[in-house]
Amino acid sequence: MSDVFSKIVHYAKERARDTVIADYVVGTGMSAVLLEDGRCGVSHLFREELPEGCSIFKSLIETPVSLRRFFENTDPFHPVTASLILAACNAVINSTHDRDDYTQEDPFVSLHITEQDILGFVGDFRPLTSLINEQVGEVRIFERHLGDNYLPDWSIPFKLPECTCVVITATSIMNRTIDSVLESCFTDRVVVMGPSTPMSLELFPQKVRSLGGARIIDSKKALQIASRAGGTKNLYSSEAAQKITLTRK
Repeated sequence: MSDVFSKIVHYAKERARDTVIADYVVGTGMSAVLLEDGRCGVSHLFREELPEGCSIFKSLIETPVSLRRFFENTDPFHPVTASLILAACNAVINSTHDRDDYTQEDPFVSLHITEQDILGFVGDFRPLTSLINEQVGEVRIFERHLGDNYLPDWSIPFKLPECTCVVITATSIMNRTIDSVLESCFTDRVVVMGPSTPMSLELFPQKVRSLGGARIIDSKKALQIASRAGGTKNLYSSEAAQKITLTRK
């Protein structure tokens, strides 16, 4: 159980023994899970990986359902259920810490970026990647779906070790690529960020200095956004979620 995804599920299980899932929504780019006590978590959905056909599942996951049973009876390698599992974990984990642990400081502050740095982005964080370009010596963007100035994801073992600081999309947790990405990080200036981020640093190796994620502050609105094909921008612009940062002390 050394991979990050499995650690997250185990961590959430241990902290939510009697927790019940009240409802869930699977949108076109985001999933949301509502717990019976009102807490909510979200996670990205890889819609380009969804199987074809008019029905993805023969039978649907019925609610209410205990979180432990949900974890035991869902496929962690299916794009939909993997997204729901991570969203459920985030509902538990991202409300576990005291509010004093979190800040709204930009997670980039902890990287202490200079003009001498080679900054690697695993995942495209536009427009952030464009805005930060002038602050560093070089920006490298690693993406599965190629575009202008992107490096292919298969180049990560060759090009990422040269980066002096790295920003990793939390969506890499779901498709299990985060483990190999972290192995290619030869720096302790690493940030994992995005609304899919489970906000607990003990789930990540010491080289991960900061986490940038989301705390859902309006659960009803978050579920509605997911059900209406909304995404990250909608979460924040509608004030359904708050950006939060957790940094190693």
